Amino acid sequence: MRVSAVLTETAGTWLAECEEVDRTGEGRTPDEAVASLREALKEYFDVEAVAPPADARVEAIEIVIVDPPPAAPVEPMS
Repeated sequence: MRVSAVLTETAGTWLAECEEVDRTGEGRTPDEAVASLREALKEYFDVEAVAPPADARVEAIEIVIVDPPPAAPVEPMS
């Protein structure tokens, strides 16, 4: 499974945001933020069945870092 994430830094904290499933991870470094996001995604996609199949496999989650959308232009005040 492949999802995208946007990395941003705010006040010394890194955020990794995945808009496809509305999940966010945070950390002191970009790597920590992505690791936190990966755990949040695992929890989100982990669906417990009453009787899961004996050969149930866990699908790896690939996170692709993308550029944030451009900021809206600020119009000068008259």
